[in-house]
Amino acid sequence: MKIKLLLKKIKQSKNVAVFGHQSPDGDCLGSISAICFLCKKYNKNVDAYIDDVISKKYEFLNLNNIQNENVDFNKYDLIISVDVASLKLLGKYGNGFISHKNSIVIDHHYNRDLLGTINYIDNKKASCCEIIYEIMKDSKQKINSHIATLLYLGIADDTGCFVHDNTEYTSHLIASDLFKLGANYKLINYNIFKLTTQKTFDITNKLNNIMKFVDGVRYVILKMDFMKENDFIKQDIGDYVNKLVNLENTKIAFVMTEKQKSVYSINLRSLINYDVSKVAQNFNGGGHRQAAGGEVRGKLDDCEKAVVNECLYSIKLGDNNV
Repeated sequence: MKIKLLLKKIKQSKNVAVFGHQSPDGDCLGSISAICFLCKKYNKNVDAYIDDVISKKYEFLNLNNIQNENVDFNKYDLIISVDVASLKLLGKYGNGFISHKNSIVIDHHYNRDLLGTINYIDNKKASCCEIIYEIMKDSKQKINSHIATLLYLGIADDTGCFVHDNTEYTSHLIASDLFKLGANYKLINYNIFKLTTQKTFDITNKLNNIMKFVDGVRYVILKMDFMKENDFIKQDIGDYVNKLVNLENTKIAFVMTEKQKSVYSINLRSLINYDVSKVAQNFNGGGHRQAAGGEVRGKLDDCEKAVVNECLYSIKLGDNNV
């Protein structure tokens, strides 16, 4: 019923705007592209927006239709967010989104504070692209090979190419159907999971040299100067922390990045027994059990100590349940 209502809203609209989250990943980009494709199939005028730059790792997809311009929300009779768990992740578009009278929110995150007129939330799905796939199948609109590739991108990216613990059997079933529809999985698997640029290789070595380890917590603190000197952008951080958590003896990993004076973002990852979404909640954030983020303010030493202590507490709770 929710999908039918959602599709009815799209069919009744004329001008649609689709929004993704800051630091867009493959799931966000794939979801945006698929929803825009569906709207166009219904002959709607549709624009896509993200208040951020797209990481160079996704340049091979040529997603030039996604804008970062200011938005006149009065221009659109329907707005849609995909893969956006928190209002602040909409950036400059947040106030306009929540003020709009006709909005759809599609997401798969458990901890969230963004709501629309219609909310289709399924936190049992490993990726938002799995939800979009179901919507498109119900719409009876044919999924072409390009959109199949982008939906596969979202599923593969959020499951770590089907090795993360959020992977369900349905993720494999949907991927299998996308293969049949012509998804270029070889293109995605190489560019996202195999290819390493020289820049990434060099920066990884530098980050490894400043890594810290405390009783199962492995982390790196990034200063603004380091980010500028090494042309390191925030979209690169997720890739690094994904690798960091898999280093031997690590239970929780995080990267704490200086955004401005006395303000730090936190990017957290964990092994299956440890819940970093609860850690993130203590720092104005949230996310998945094994992948979450937040923000902490104050003196660097105090912020570092606070995040490490919360991670150690999470490890203690997880160890007690093993």
